[in-house]
Amino acid sequence: MAYYQAADEVRGNPSPDAKQTHYHEWRNRFEEVIADNPQSELVAGARRQLLGLYNGLEEYDKSQILLQVMISEASMLEEKIYFLNQLGTVSRSRYRSTQDQSNSQISREAFEQAYGLFLSLSPERQGGRLGGMQIINLGTAAGIASDTGDHERAATLIRSARKLSQTFPESAQYAASTYGLESIANQEMHQWICVKAEANALECLVILSNLPSYRWAPSYYALNYATSWYEHDPNGFQNFVAKWLDENPFDDRTPILMAYLGFSYFDDNQYDKAFPIYETLRDKHRDDFRRLEPKTFEQGNGGYYERVLFDLAKIYAQRGDVSKATNTKTELTTLLPQSSLAKILTGGVFSSEETWAPPERPRYLALRISLAVIGLALLLLALYLLWTREKE
Repeated sequence: MAYYQAADEVRGNPSPDAKQTHYHEWRNRFEEVIADNPQSELVAGARRQLLGLYNGLEEYDKSQILLQVMISEASMLEEKIYFLNQLGTVSRSRYRSTQDQSNSQISREAFEQAYGLFLSLSPERQGGRLGGMQIINLGTAAGIASDTGDHERAATLIRSARKLSQTFPESAQYAASTYGLESIANQEMHQWICVKAEANALECLVILSNLPSYRWAPSYYALNYATSWYEHDPNGFQNFVAKWLDENPFDDRTPILMAYLGFSYFDDNQYDKAFPIYETLRDKHRDDFRRLEPKTFEQGNGGYYERVLFDLAKIYAQRGDVSKATNTKTELTTLLPQSSLAKILTGGVFSSEETWAPPERPRYLALRISLAVIGLALLLLALYLLWTREKE
C-alpha cells in the first residue's frame, strides 16, 4: 500500500531524478521485504513489483534471475506462460544493450517454450489477450531466428503466429497494431523464399492477395515475391509477372508491377514485348505515376515513369519513328525537366551506339532497403508495445 501511494506521488512529478530515486528506493525495500518474508502469501505480488522496478532501472540481469524463480514457482500454466514471455522480452532488451548472443538465444527459447505451453491449453483458454501476446512474441522470436540466419525456424515461428491469428480473431485484434495478418503473411513469405520453399511462399502470397482490406495492394506483394524468387532468372520473372497481371484485377500498385515487367523485357532486348506495356502506361496511367511517386515529379527527376518514357523513346527511335521518338523525349523533359536520362537522348534519332542501353541502375535495391527497414521497424515496434503493456 505504501508503494502504491509513493507511485501515485511520483507520477505527479515529471522529474527524471524523482523517478530514479523512487525506483532505487523501492527496489531496495522490496528486495529486503522479500528476503525477510520468503513464505508470505504476498511474496508473489511483491516479486511482480520488484520485476517492474528492475525493468524500469534497466537492470535486466536481475530481472532474468528473478523471472527464473517466478517461472519455477508459478502454479498456474497461464502464469508460467506470462513469465516466460517476460523472460523473452527482458532477455531481448538485455541483448540489445550488451550484444551478447547468449541473451538473444535465451529470448528466443523463452518465447518458444511459452508457445509450447500455450498449445497445451484448451482452445477456450487460448484466445484473447494471451493469444495476442503469443502472436507478438512468436513474431519477435522469428525476427531473432532470422537475424541469426535460421530462416527455416523463423518461417515456422511466423507461420505459427499467422495460423494463431487466423484461428482467434480476438487475439488477432490484440496484436493487429504490430502483427496483423498482412504483416505476418508478408514476413512469412520472405522467410520461405530464403529457404527456397516455393509452395509455402506462394501460399502466403495468395493470402496477401485475398485480404478484405490492406495497407499495400496485392501487386506490391507480387512484385516483392517475383523480385526475390526470380532474382537471377529474368525469364522466370517475366513469366510470373505476365501471368499475374493476366489473372489478377487491377489495383493501385499494378502500374509499378507493369513497369518492372517492361524494364525486364527491355533489358533483355525484347523490345516488341516491352513496347505495348510502355504505351499502355503512358496513355492510361500517367496520373497513377503522379500519385505513386509525387516527390519524383516535384523534383523533376528519376522514378518509374522517367524510365518508361526513356525506354519508349529508345524503342521509337529503333523503329525509325522519328516523330514519336522526339515527342516522347519532349514529354520526358516537360514532365521531368531535371531528368538525367533525357540528357542521354541526343543526336539524330538517338542512334549512337553508346546510347542504346540505359545506364546501369540497381533494379530492386530501393525495394530491398524499404523491406529491410519495414521489417526492422515492425520488430522494434513489437518489442516496444509488448514492453509497455507488460509494465502496465
